[in-house]
Amino acid sequence: MQEKNSGPNEEIKICPPQGMKMVGQPLKVRDDRIDSVKYWLVVLVIAGHVLMRKEFAESTACAVVWNWIYMFHMPLFIFISGYFSRKKDMKNFLPSIWKLLEPLILFHIIGLLFYVESVSLKTLLIPWHMLWYLLSLIYWRLMLQFIPDKILKHKKIVIISTFCISILAGFLPFNRILSLQRTLSYMPFFFLGYYMKDKNIYLPDKYKLLSMIFLMVILAILFFFPHRMSYLLHAHPYHNINGVAIRVIAFSLAVLMSIAFMNICYNTPWIAQQGRMSLQYYIYHALLIPSSSSLITPPFIAIFAAMSIQMTFITALVIITATTLLIAIALKIPYVKMMTNPSLFFEKKL
Repeated sequence: MQEKNSGPNEEIKICPPQGMKMVGQPLKVRDDRIDSVKYWLVVLVIAGHVLMRKEFAESTACAVVWNWIYMFHMPLFIFISGYFSRKKDMKNFLPSIWKLLEPLILFHIIGLLFYVESVSLKTLLIPWHMLWYLLSLIYWRLMLQFIPDKILKHKKIVIISTFCISILAGFLPFNRILSLQRTLSYMPFFFLGYYMKDKNIYLPDKYKLLSMIFLMVILAILFFFPHRMSYLLHAHPYHNINGVAIRVIAFSLAVLMSIAFMNICYNTPWIAQQGRMSLQYYIYHALLIPSSSSLITPPFIAIFAAMSIQMTFITALVIITATTLLIAIALKIPYVKMMTNPSLFFEKKL
């Protein structure tokens, strides 16, 4: 019998068969396959933020790959977040929220102090750079915690309702402020993940080649749309009624691409280990690859610019690889790993 536990470690507790006794603590193992998916997703996050930089605005390949990434990587990330989310007693729930709120506050302040030209009420209310995801995850977990069980047990109704809310959210005057538009837009993927926690989420291995072909076909089709599709960010209301059809199509493709992507992710112990630190990768990469409006030029881009190296898709791949490896090396230092949640230092002392 297996029981999945929630929390940052996302562990699976192996219980003994009925009638048998287990000496000591229950054996805990991790799902290396899903940890590996998390790693590749955070690499796509880094890639997406590199490719959207203004330095690569003239590259068609960068625009196409950016569109491909943004079609599914955040929906799948949010699905996995829902997959490992649980209702908890308040004693455990509040610390789990704090683990998200603490880096949100800390790195939002860092972003405002060092990366934003001027601080205003608007910049205070818009999570800096990629921090919208942490705020939205707090919202979703609060929803899950306080929606009555008698409602949550109606899985189909909840999923259909959240997808309807997602589609209708585009008509509301919400944007990036407090991450309201994204929270409503991506909400169905969180609850879809929550309801899939007891089910197999992988295709059989025989479909790996088909999954890869499907993803490559989507990439090839996107070469007919060589401009960045900003609506894939789902951060603003619809420009017109066509936004409804675009969101329906985008989310339908996101589901299919997510299934295919999970099926082809390469899995090794090292990759799985890095996937367990996806939060640290997610936060720290923003310091190295800030948005184009930032006051600070990314270090690797500055180096290439100083060497008069042309900003091409190959250059972008080098920057993505260098950024990912630099974070991996930095995370070998325990204190660097803990700095996303500085309160851990006090817990360790206690």
